[in-house]
Amino acid sequence: MSNLPSQTTPVYATDEDIAVRAAGDFVTLCPQWQQMAYGADGVFTGGSPWVLSSASVNFGSNGVQPNQVVQLTAPKTQYPGGGQLLAIDSVSGSSITLRRLHKDVGVGQPPAPAAGLTSVAFVVNTLDPQTEDASFDLKRRFGIDELIVERTSSWIYDLRDLRMATVLQVLSDRYIAEARGDRGDFARKINIIRSQLHDVLDRIQVRWGPYGNSSEPSTLFGCKLSR
Repeated sequence: MSNLPSQTTPVYATDEDIAVRAAGDFVTLCPQWQQMAYGADGVFTGGSPWVLSSASVNFGSNGVQPNQVVQLTAPKTQYPGGGQLLAIDSVSGSSITLRRLHKDVGVGQPPAPAAGLTSVAFVVNTLDPQTEDASFDLKRRFGIDELIVERTSSWIYDLRDLRMATVLQVLSDRYIAEARGDRGDFARKINIIRSQLHDVLDRIQVRWGPYGNSSEPSTLFGCKLSR
């Protein structure tokens, strides 16, 4: 029996979605204690510049999932500055297949040379707990009941609306948590993100069915709580 707190499913965004919106702030916004994998022995073998392997980390056993994000920081000659962020496309034991954020597999510059690369430093941190919390809040706001077939995500016509709201909610919460006083740009970004979130919530309509017309849409102003 697990003591894991109750979780809502499905969630409406991924670490990859958040990284696209947060850009370089993603690394700072991910709490270090929400770490899925870490190592400095990563290897890209010759001819497989998108597949990262590790002798010390079993990504599958650690619970690393597709659409999470890996940061590559060393060797510095390959990953200068803050390194590179890539999406995880698939996981197989001690190997993960990577791709560029919101791009298909093999599209863009590979993260390693064709000849291969060793001593790659990598870290996979996640915002999954915050994404779950934001998704639950949206379900409550818009009357989405995951226990009713017609109100599950498989019947929601345009999940991108919910994805956008989830991403902005997570970023708003994390910027607030990480801001320290009025200095720096996080305090300014809080106001920007919250304004964008309010705009999205005001205009969002949750529609159901394969054509979005199976029932009346739910909006922030049209929902009501019921027992």
